[in-house]
Amino acid sequence: MLSLPTKLMNHAIAKQPLKHMLSKHLLAADVWHKRTLSSKSNGITDTNLKNSSINGKKSVAMKQEPTLSSVDNARQMNLKNQVIDSSLPNHDPQRITSESRKLEVKAKSLLKQIANEKGTDKAAFLYAINTYISQETLYRRGAVEFIYSAMHEMKTFGVNRDLTAYKALLQVFPEGKMIARNIWQVEFMHYPRQQQCGIDMLEQMEVNGVIPDDEFGVLLKNRFGSTAHVTRKYLRMMYWLPKFKNINPYPIPYILPTDSIQIALFMLKRMCVDQETKYSVLKSTELEENSTQEDTYIVSAQSPIQQELLSNHNCNLPLFVEGPYPVYLRYLQKHYFLLRAEPNIQILRQKKQQEIEEEKENNMFEWINFFDEDYKSIKPVVSVHEQEDSTILALCITGTCSKSSVQTWIRWLEKSNPNLTTTPVLFKLLSEDHEMEVIGDNRAFQEQST
Repeated sequence: MLSLPTKLMNHAIAKQPLKHMLSKHLLAADVWHKRTLSSKSNGITDTNLKNSSINGKKSVAMKQEPTLSSVDNARQMNLKNQVIDSSLPNHDPQRITSESRKLEVKAKSLLKQIANEKGTDKAAFLYAINTYISQETLYRRGAVEFIYSAMHEMKTFGVNRDLTAYKALLQVFPEGKMIARNIWQVEFMHYPRQQQCGIDMLEQMEVNGVIPDDEFGVLLKNRFGSTAHVTRKYLRMMYWLPKFKNINPYPIPYILPTDSIQIALFMLKRMCVDQETKYSVLKSTELEENSTQEDTYIVSAQSPIQQELLSNHNCNLPLFVEGPYPVYLRYLQKHYFLLRAEPNIQILRQKKQQEIEEEKENNMFEWINFFDEDYKSIKPVVSVHEQEDSTILALCITGTCSKSSVQTWIRWLEKSNPNLTTTPVLFKLLSEDHEMEVIGDNRAFQEQST
């Protein structure tokens, strides 16, 4: 029985006139006969002619059609060029097609246009989300590309730590369409690109310290269901993140001050353990000790115990000013300097000896009678500022972290610490390329002593 294409072909041939068919065959035979005669006159046989024609076709095909490896290499290079400067994640480069790249460019152009018109704030970011939803009301085409582009620009708009912005961004996904209907869809990750996009959003919230709430979970379940992979990620975050949030016995305020001086003061208060520490805020332009007239601030911290240690310090031994060392307060960074002295070896040895003797006393297998006890020296009292490596005498944070600002700080400390005026101070400062730069003290007392 003939197939449908064969029947149609026979029907088409039957409809053609016989004269037309014969003329086509005669014309083809005439052309072949002329080619054969010309080849025989040139000494070329039919076999050679066929081989040459076949080889010619192969060579033309080889020139026209590139190999499979070259096609794959060109495709990989094209995909690599598309991934550069892209907000789309590199989970699977094969998924970043030219169409997704176009949608990403469209989303970025929308965000850039609104940023130029409305500014870069929270209201403009929410307006951009509402604009996209109003344009893509039915199908939400390019929702994944828009969310990735918006997540990439959240820091520019200043909403990367705002839970309301993440809730609005989650509503870009349509409701009810991507909920899994059976266990197979659940385990094989129904709508994988959309779920991976939601997981990446939760990871960005986790990095920025944003803890989702119950309303965020309701929005997530209305879009992916209660058993989806992205919902499981949300449930794990809701279990662990509140525990980590409340684990610090000295919590840091979520909203930090914007003033640099208040931030520096807050950092020093968290660094200093001594409750009697006194904090001073200085303006370098108001100090007589500022020889360079540098306009900056100096926040100093020193306790009465540190002043006593400094007054008892041997004037023949040098003091050291070291820094700048980084200190962080959430996402804010500053640099501090410290004034230190070499540790008191004798006191530390006595302390270590007392600890060894206490360990012997606590030995359960060596009983000592009351009359056999020996007189022991009183255990030396060591302050919290006297550590094994050094004795901390003062701390400070300056606005510019420059050499002149630190020298101004040392000259200001001389007012409350007279012993500092007759003690050599060595500045061991780190430069921008993290190299140690040692600067000698150039005060007047050195010239007098020499």
